[in-house]
Amino acid sequence: MEIWLKQGSSRFRFAVLPPEYEVTSESNNTQVIIHSLGEINLLGKRKLKNISFSSFFPAQKYSFCEYSSFPGPKESVNKIEKMKNNGVLRLTMTGTPVNMDCTIENFTWGENDGTKDISFTLEFKEYRKVKIKTTNQREGLPENVTPAATERPADEVNSTVYTVVKGDTLCKIAKKLTGSSTNWKAIYEQNKDVIGGNPDLIYPGQQLVINI
Repeated sequence: MEIWLKQGSSRFRFAVLPPEYEVTSESNNTQVIIHSLGEINLLGKRKLKNISFSSFFPAQKYSFCEYSSFPGPKESVNKIEKMKNNGVLRLTMTGTPVNMDCTIENFTWGENDGTKDISFTLEFKEYRKVKIKTTNQREGLPENVTPAATERPADEVNSTVYTVVKGDTLCKIAKKLTGSSTNWKAIYEQNKDVIGGNPDLIYPGQQLVINI
C-alpha cells in the first residue's frame, strides 16, 4: 500500500505506513414518533466520510521505510501544514477504496523519544463540491400554492407559499413540492412558528413558506 497526498503540483508520500487506518461513514437519518405507528426512521442523505490514521515521520532510514528519498520530519510537518492551510487535497491509499478529495481537519504531531522522529495523527474529512441546479418552480404549481415575495434573485432561491388543505401532512407536502417526503423536516423548521411544537399537527388554511 502507498499513501499519497496530492494538491495542485504538490505531492507527499508517507514513508512509514500506519499500522491501521479508520474510515467512518454515517447517514443523516431522522427518528420521529408518529402516534399511530410509534418511532420510525426517516432515511436521509449520507454524511461526509472521515478517515484517520497515526504514524511517524522518520529522521533516519529504517528498513521498513517505504522509500529512501523521503523528506525529514520537520520538512514533512511543514508540507502537511501547508496542505492543510491551502484547503482541498486528494488522499489516495493504494489497494484500498480510499481515493477522494478531502480536507485535513486535525493534524497532531510531536516528538516522544530521543530518535528525533516525529509522531503524528491525521484526521481527514471528505470534500464534496456543491453543484447548484436552478429550475423555475413557479410553473405547474398546485392551485393552493402561490409564489412568495423575496428580495433574493430568482435563480438563487425559489420560495413558495403553500396553503394547507384537509388531509395534508408535512410528508405529503414535501413529496408534492420537492419530490421527496424526507424533506418534511426542513419544511417544519422553516415554519415552526406557524405549526408549533408538534409537526404532526397542521390545519387547513395555514400558510407555509417553503424554500425549494
